[in-house]
Parts: sequence; C-alpha cells; structure tokens
Amino acid sequence: MKVTSLSWTAFRLPLLAPFWSAERRIIHREGLLVRLTTDADSVGLGEASPHPALGVRGVDEAEVALSRLAPALLGAEAERLLAELPDGIPPALACGLETAALDVLARARRTPLARLLNDRARATVPVNAIVARETSSAAADEAAATREAGFRCVKLKVGVTASIEEERARVAAVRSALGPDVKLRLDANGKWTVEQAIRTIRSLAEFGLEYVEQPVAPGDLTGMARVRRDAGVPIAADEDVPGVDAACRVLETGAADMLVIKPMVVGGLRPAMEIAAMASDAGASCVVTTTIDAGVGTAAAVHLAAALPEEGPACGLATGSLLAADIVSRRLGAREGRIALPDGPGLGIELDERALARHATATQEVRA
Repeated sequence: MKVTSLSWTAFRLPLLAPFWSAERRIIHREGLLVRLTTDADSVGLGEASPHPALGVRGVDEAEVALSRLAPALLGAEAERLLAELPDGIPPALACGLETAALDVLARARRTPLARLLNDRARATVPVNAIVARETSSAAADEAAATREAGFRCVKLKVGVTASIEEERARVAAVRSALGPDVKLRLDANGKWTVEQAIRTIRSLAEFGLEYVEQPVAPGDLTGMARVRRDAGVPIAADEDVPGVDAACRVLETGAADMLVIKPMVVGGLRPAMEIAAMASDAGASCVVTTTIDAGVGTAAAVHLAAALPEEGPACGLATGSLLAADIVSRRLGAREGRIALPDGPGLGIELDERALARHATATQEVRA
C-alpha cells in the first residue's frame, strides 16, 4: 500500500479544570491529528501532541516539520515509511506518523494494532487514577471518588506543600480515603532536592507507597540513584526517559526501579517497545502514560501498554476525563480500574468529525 496523501489538522481542546505538569499550569491541550491515506483507500490515524510543557510552540514546530517532510513520504509503501522516518523530527510527530502507518497496516490485516507490536497482546490493561488537588481535604475527596469509581491504584501529585509535615498530612488524608487495599504512588515532578527527597520519602513510607516518581530534577541520575538507595521506597523515572538512549542511561546508573514511558515523548510505539525490552532485561518495570493526549493518542498508548512483554504496574492512561472535549466518537474509559482495547482492527476508534471541526485551528493536505 502506497501513501497517496497526508493531511493534518491542528486542534486545541479545553481541559475540564487546570492541571499542573511540573511547573506549568495547563488549561488546553494542543496537537495535530494526522491522516495517512493509501492507494487502497484505507486511512490511518495518528496524533502528534507535543508535551504540554512546550505549549503552542511545540505544535508549530511539529507542523513546520511535517510540511517539509510530507512530500517525501508520498508514494512510499506504508511499511517502508515506518523504516525510513528521518532522525531529528519532533518526537511527537514521529509518534503520530508511526501510529498512522501502523493503523493502516493493522486495518489491512484486520487485527488490532497492539498485535502488530506483540501477537500475544492483552485485551485489557490496568490503569491508575490521578489526584492533583492541593489541599488535604480536596485531595482526600478526589481520592475517595476514584475508589468509588473502581480504581485500584491512585497517583498523587506531591511537592506542592511547604513542609514535610504538610506533605504528611496530605498523603495521610489520601491514604485514609483510599483505605489499605488501593495502591498509592506519588509523583514529585522533580521538585525536591536529593536530601529533601530522602527525608520526605522516609517520612511518607509508612503510608504504603507503591513508588515515588521523579523525586529529583531530571538530569541528576547520580542523585536519583542515591534516593533509590537511601529512601526505602521504589523509585520511577519519568522526565529522565525522553528516549531510548536516556532510558539506557537510567538503567545503567541504577537510578530507578521503574521507567515511565510516554509515546509522545520517546518518539512512538516502537521506540517505547525497545525501552520496555531493555527494562525487562534489566529487571525493571514499565508504566505507559499519556501526556494528556486526545483520543487518538490515548488509544495508541493503550495498544502499546497491551503489547508490553508482561503486565506491569497500572498505567497512566485514564486521562481522557481531564479533557472537556475530544476528537473521537467514544472515549476509552476505565471500568473497575482497567481499560479494554477498542473493538475493531487498527486503533479501533472513529473520529468525531464535527468535534474536530469545532476545535480545529488549521488544516493542511499534501497529495501525490
């Protein structure tokens, strides 16, 4: 199947409520919806949504890169396109193009995309809920709601208080709301120093923590390895995993027990699978998460999680509910703490064309 056209639509989706990622307050999610059409009249979908920290600038850079690249991709076989994506393009764009090509191939073979990555892919994946409210009472209320919704794992954003005592009160309130049988993990988004991380995590360990994510600033692998050694709680690397080589360094330095893999950040599903294989060989676990992607990117991440070599900890894929609107007809929601692969071949999703038109900011197409 040869590529006969590439089109893309820039979109901007509102969030239901502001969300903090590291130091940035997010109120919209911007990205590109990519469509790849072949001479067999089949269409593959992909999403290129750069990390929210990049804002509109990330989308602009991806769109410029796609405008330059698209003419060279016309006429290429879909399988060859996967093998010949050039180095140096924005990772979210690489993810979107790769996903669209994989979607086309999986649709042609009448199989879910996950089974192109692993023919023993699972039908469902466990997912966590996110609690990000700042006050103890609000965080506890949100945690109680996730428990009632059937989630068996919750990620709590930390590093938002002024002292260890306030942090303890907030985590204690959330643990009390969850009860002892729901897993609790913390995400510090790199906000602590090494000494702060060790002291704080030791103080919080009594609340039964599954792990602590990115306790220190990205780039300090030596410091994170020290936290892992001295804090007494498993450590996960997130911002320190922007690609395959970086993931390798995390594993080689013993900086983390788990790797957080974001397809939009590492450059696609196949690089993510490579990272997962390396982690498995090193005895580390992997957690697949979105970057609060729209429905196409979220579906791709679900297929990736289902294709991992083994089922690991709950993944951060239940993020569609953070969006006030989406571009797919049916969002992938969690039931009893799990998300099922969509029915049908490829990604198994359908666009909501009216919603896409409402939230589009620009559209472009290149034909052979």
